[in-house]
Amino acid sequence: MRTSTTSINTQNISKKRTRYMKRNLPPLNALKAFEATARHSSFSKAGEELSVTHTSVARHVRNLEAWLKAPLVLKSGRNITLTDLGKAYHAEVERILSNLEQVTDRLVASVSKTVRLSVEPFFAHQWLDQKLAEMSDATSNAHFELSAEHSADVVDLDNSEFDLAVRFVSTPNQTKDMHIFSQETMYPYVSSSLVAADDSPQKKLEALFASDLMYSYRKERWAQWFGAAKITPPSPPKYYWQTDFRLGMLSVLTGKAAMIVTPSIVQEELKGGLLCKVSEVGIDTGGFALLVSKRSENRPAVQKALAFLKPLLASYTVK
Repeated sequence: MRTSTTSINTQNISKKRTRYMKRNLPPLNALKAFEATARHSSFSKAGEELSVTHTSVARHVRNLEAWLKAPLVLKSGRNITLTDLGKAYHAEVERILSNLEQVTDRLVASVSKTVRLSVEPFFAHQWLDQKLAEMSDATSNAHFELSAEHSADVVDLDNSEFDLAVRFVSTPNQTKDMHIFSQETMYPYVSSSLVAADDSPQKKLEALFASDLMYSYRKERWAQWFGAAKITPPSPPKYYWQTDFRLGMLSVLTGKAAMIVTPSIVQEELKGGLLCKVSEVGIDTGGFALLVSKRSENRPAVQKALAFLKPLLASYTVK
């Protein structure tokens, strides 16, 4: 049995327009209601997406059918199906609305002064949030939205809301979209209330073994360090998981935990004599990078933020 399909040929439609011709277009709200209904096969779900009632969506769809003088949907109980004309029309409407959305997003982004940054928590809490006012002045009063979050992965900026990000990268490679500003080595630290810098290596190790071993998202760093230092703990270590940097630091400073981090992260505590490095043996773990979204890289506000951030971040690392 042969089946027929309906398609709408838009290739050969070419009306010569003048500046005085009125566009013969259906209401935008009706098109949005029809597109959402066709995608969800439901007036109710379309209403949830559009923040209107399902009766309002149904009314818009019926009005569109009346405007077109053509049936688009069939309703049987709660089931919504498209007619052949409806399927063909939906394909074109979905394409056009998607293109309009993309063009609109690009235009808004090109003139927007908002720059969204995703950074590791210690950068936000200890350093970068103190620079935002200075950065705003340097970038013609751009508005910065800062999000502090731990992540074991490099954030996919092109599929996120962020324009820039600071991330720890295990295998850093300098590229146009990834600016490496530090190569890092991790060391174990305990509170200076437990041991002093001039105490014996054995006493420092005893302080380490008496502490919970804190980690944020990579517990294996501790095993890597024990291997590099050729040390076997006298008993199975107790691990302490903490993703809030400030709470984790408080546990270390009060002598309850030890941390394995790069010196750049704890430079203020080191300068203040609050932490003691347990050993000069470290593990090379990668580096910190400033990541740039391809979607945003040509925006003037992002370009100015990059020009400000790159030298600033390069000066952050403890040499």
